[in-house]
Amino acid sequence: MDETDPAVTELVSCARNVRAELVTHLLHSDDPRVARLGRAIQEIQRTSSGSPPMKPSDAGCVIDPITHDPAW
Repeated sequence: MDETDPAVTELVSCARNVRAELVTHLLHSDDPRVARLGRAIQEIQRTSSGSPPMKPSDAGCVIDPITHDPAW
């Protein structure tokens, strides 16, 4: 995904607002891809707590939680 794509901003914004119970559920999944998604969401929440919303130009730091592709 292009870092200026509004979808990137929307995905990061949604990840910030995911309830802790859902993240915990994802982290404890038997499916490694689901657990990796939980870790990615947890990392977004950890690094963005108290920070202003991301600008599309900041989206380059978002990495695909499944393939770890920085261009996601």
